[in-house]
Amino acid sequence: MSEFSDCAQEYGRKIADAASRASDYVEQKASVLGEKFKDLQGKNFQEIADEAKDYARRKPGHAILIAAGAGLVLGFLLRNGRRVF
Repeated sequence: MSEFSDCAQEYGRKIADAASRASDYVEQKASVLGEKFKDLQGKNFQEIADEAKDYARRKPGHAILIAAGAGLVLGFLLRNGRRVF
């Protein structure tokens, strides 16, 4: 029984450590997202479009993957809205 208890405590520590790291990661990414959102608030549409074009020229592979992912998500959202059960 002691072996089981030790194993359970070890796994509990591992889970708590992983949860702590995940929380730190999410907090960091949320901070970055908030900063990006603040940057976008002060710009007009033309500036945002120009930056997107420059990014697509510098990293065409990333731009294609982002567009494909956005299209996939949008397709799922629109398709699920029309479903009748």
